[in-house]
Amino acid sequence: MSSNASFKKEHIDALFGELNSDYKDMQESEQLHRDAHLAIAYFDSGRDIPDTIDPRVHELLEKHGPSS
Repeated sequence: MSSNASFKKEHIDALFGELNSDYKDMQESEQLHRDAHLAIAYFDSGRDIPDTIDPRVHELLEKHGPSS
């Protein structure tokens, strides 16, 4: 993903919509939501997303994030 773009409402809605539909009943759902919020902040600030962010969140960022 390019750091030139930033997340817009439609990107965030799609990401969290899929996150909710796929993981809402799982024990780690709350942590995945935290990771997603943090990853979006890193992305929008132009910083690398740390390896501590869950790989499922990385996948959703790639899928629903802004493209260059």
